Amino acid sequence: MKNTTFLSIFVAIAFCLCGCSSDDDNVVDPVVGEVNVLLIQSDNGKTSTGTMYKSGETYNPPHCYLGKEIRYNGGNELTVYHMGFGANIKGSDVFDMLNISFESNKPMSFSNLKAGDTFDSSQFHAAAAYTPTWGEYILRQTTALSGKITVVGTSKVGDISYMTLRLTDLRFNAIDHTCIYSVNGIVEYEIWDDIQYE
Repeated sequence: MKNTTFLSIFVAIAFCLCGCSSDDDNVVDPVVGEVNVLLIQSDNGKTSTGTMYKSGETYNPPHCYLGKEIRYNGGNELTVYHMGFGANIKGSDVFDMLNISFESNKPMSFSNLKAGDTFDSSQFHAAAAYTPTWGEYILRQTTALSGKITVVGTSKVGDISYMTLRLTDLRFNAIDHTCIYSVNGIVEYEIWDDIQYE
């Protein structure tokens, strides 16, 4: 049920605008690389880069959203709150999509995330996916084995707010299980809504 719900959220959401540079004081460490470019390296020497889509391009640019669902466990009704970060990836022959989600039994808000907050893979769910042929609608997914996410900060351009995350050594099995990939990069996600769901 959890995987079905996750895939539904991941595939069904339509996305709008992507991150831009901002005039805020949040500074991204240039040593890590260009914002919205992922470095994907395998443990057997393969290297790939993936770039996030921009607004107006065919697929989903980086975005983050809040949501909730009702789950049933042994006849008990549970409300589960989600904070998700998702995007399609172009130019990589390894992964097409990357989705990160946090869950809680209490409402969440992006305003609760502060620059420097760091989470390890036991505190979030991350999945990378590859669709060999878009026309066949086959989604092959692998979940993170380990890694960290650090909040770089928030920024605003016009009326649009962004949350920037640093992804550090998110490790995924290859779709065919021939190696393990590490994903690193800094991603600027557009904040759709920062609503405390009740």
